Amino acid sequence: MIGEVLQFCDLQELCQPGKRPRLATVERWARDRHIRFQYDASGGIWTTTTALNEALGLTGPASNGGTYSIDLL
Repeated sequence: MIGEVLQFCDLQELCQPGKRPRLATVERWARDRHIRFQYDASGGIWTTTTALNEALGLTGPASNGGTYSIDLL
């Protein structure tokens, strides 16, 4: 893990502890749990602790499309 980023090796360990599951297995595991992820340049996937916590129900969804009051302009 680098800061808030969970790398592919971290996700492999969460998916099947003690084993090294293939990419397709980790992708399916993440999708089944509604964990948002992105592909990296090394043929793996990555996510953030925020996305993982959101999928686990520990936090609410990120607010990325909110509107601002005209008074703030």
